[in-house]
Amino acid sequence: MTIFPLILRNVGISLIISYPWWYITFCLLAGALYAWLMYRKSPLLSEMSVWTARILVLSRFLLVSLLSFLLLGPMIRSLSRDIEKPIVIVALDESKSMVNSKDSIRIKGEIQNDMNNLRDKLSADYDVRFFSFGDKVEASPKYNFSEASTNFSRLFKNLDVQFDNRNVGAIILATDGLYNDGSSPLNGPGRLKVPIYSIAIGDTTIRKDIFISAVNHNREAFLGNSFPLEIIVDAKEAAGSKTTLTVEEDSTVIFTRSLDITGKNYHTIVNLFPEAKSKGIHHYKIKLSGVEGELTEVNNSRDIFIEVIAEKQKVLLLYAAPHPDISAIRQSLESSPNYEITVESAVGFTGGISEYNLIILHNIPGNVFDGQQLIEKINTAGISCWYILGASTAIDAFNATGSGVKVTQSNQQLNDVQARLADNFSLFVVSEELKSAIGTWPPLKVPFGVYQAQSNIYTLLEQKIGTVNSGQPLLFFSDVNGQKRAVLAGEGIWRWKLNDFNENESHDLSRELIIKIVQYLAVKENRSPFRVFSKSNYKENEPLLFDARLYNQSDQLTSVPEVNFRIINKAGKEFPFTMSRSENTYTLNAGVFPIGNYKFKAEVKLDDRILSQQGEFSVSALQIETAITIADHQLLNAIAAETGAAVFYPGKTDDLVAAIKKNENLKSISFMHKRLEELLNLPIIFVLIVVLLALEWFIRKRAGSY
Repeated sequence: MTIFPLILRNVGISLIISYPWWYITFCLLAGALYAWLMYRKSPLLSEMSVWTARILVLSRFLLVSLLSFLLLGPMIRSLSRDIEKPIVIVALDESKSMVNSKDSIRIKGEIQNDMNNLRDKLSADYDVRFFSFGDKVEASPKYNFSEASTNFSRLFKNLDVQFDNRNVGAIILATDGLYNDGSSPLNGPGRLKVPIYSIAIGDTTIRKDIFISAVNHNREAFLGNSFPLEIIVDAKEAAGSKTTLTVEEDSTVIFTRSLDITGKNYHTIVNLFPEAKSKGIHHYKIKLSGVEGELTEVNNSRDIFIEVIAEKQKVLLLYAAPHPDISAIRQSLESSPNYEITVESAVGFTGGISEYNLIILHNIPGNVFDGQQLIEKINTAGISCWYILGASTAIDAFNATGSGVKVTQSNQQLNDVQARLADNFSLFVVSEELKSAIGTWPPLKVPFGVYQAQSNIYTLLEQKIGTVNSGQPLLFFSDVNGQKRAVLAGEGIWRWKLNDFNENESHDLSRELIIKIVQYLAVKENRSPFRVFSKSNYKENEPLLFDARLYNQSDQLTSVPEVNFRIINKAGKEFPFTMSRSENTYTLNAGVFPIGNYKFKAEVKLDDRILSQQGEFSVSALQIETAITIADHQLLNAIAAETGAAVFYPGKTDDLVAAIKKNENLKSISFMHKRLEELLNLPIIFVLIVVLLALEWFIRKRAGSY
């Protein structure tokens, strides 16, 4: 190998060939020989001037020499040096609590001036990146302060992913320190171990204010029953004042109570038990009358929506042996008033099964409990069934259940298998947060084997073994003569639940997955050829998602006809949409809608028939941002102390800039980039060959040849 170095400014370029350097002599000799053989007896040269003849011969010599040299496979290696400035991340909290004051216009102006000052003073020496955060993270501030919640952990996770292995020097948070979603910001980013400075927004002074701290209630109630509402009322610095608590159901007053506020820190709980008199979604407005001189009246009211339903779905969970999964499933279903769950050991179970909408079998059929007679009863009764496989599952007996999948090459061993979301699943919709989280959850213990589909199945989760996406089903559904069946081919749901809490300080995502599975299996199938699926309640910052399926006369899914979709608000105003086609299903993301009750109507023309589906849903206010009006600067000081930073106040960003510039850890980093490319691929080589050919052609043409 021969290397010819050539140094340019900040760039080192080397020409590399895989042969000894003297092979270039053969290239030159080939060019000279070709030119001599071509022009040694040519009469053209005698008719040209000496210099023209020399140029003609030289162009042929250079062309052939260059082409010969390219046959040696020469490479260009370039080394370039890049300088990366230290990155300073500025994250602005755009939640509603930031401007929860009568002087909100002044606060907005101060914040915008501080952001502009940071940009002007830091941009020369640092790579300044601006973000806004609340319930979502966006690339630049919008200064509208409309986010319905504050989630620091989502911000830090986003920064971890986006700036991993980058030269991040510092993070600046412009926030009031209040958060109401995700884990504590004291945990900080997972990988970016940098100082976190803060601009402390908001007032920590306790001012006169009365407010509804919380309204505790169930999302659903059952027709004819009374249900609890727990209203928590607080007041600060309002001793001697009076207020009236009013509760309205669909604009009708159902409860009033006068409250006498005593003491500087007043706290009381009001319990009432309205009766669920009619089915559907009901809007309850809880409000306090204002008192003179209070800081704000925004937090004096709360809106909640409660769906009144007819009856609970009954679920029977039978297990072969005690297992942590049993508790995880039971707790998830007990958290919803829609389900009544019974948990029994299958060994010695003598109860009836006809009253249940769904039966869950954990490690049945298995080595501990055969369960064949029980499974036959379930199938004969047409009751939906969910199989959960594990260490004690008898695979041969499971294959005989007709679940839709056959397991072959089983050796009684277990694999650690992670879940991967399958493409084009259409039986129900899961949230974007759940889609993102599933792939990060711990692996399940799955019986070893090859999982082969024997009939039409719908796969929600696929098996990922190590880094390999096997494509084999992990969680799938089937329908056998109207009986719904599901199979989770592994045990260890309890690990998913623990991981969910560890990441989010709640079980919401793991609970969502379990309830979605049970909801699909337990509800009696709508046999209409046109079916629409949606949630009954959405949060105010949550996009409205709808899913629809259409079956033709052969009972096959189709998405050929267009589906028209209308959302109607309480005033009767209609919002028309056209559902998007996705494989053989329809989807609609209608975006975010204001708080209130809504109805929807979907229509499609199938052959000569007009099919329609109707329903209702509600959009609930979060109102967690307006409940607290006192900023939490102690939290910001704790974050700064833990990361070696400091807290500054609005209008003092010059001091913040000075502190960052004094930090000697914020330094530029240089990187060397190596690039290896074939000389033949360079455009200049192509241009050179064309120029040499064109020059020779032009001279010969001018001399009367060609």
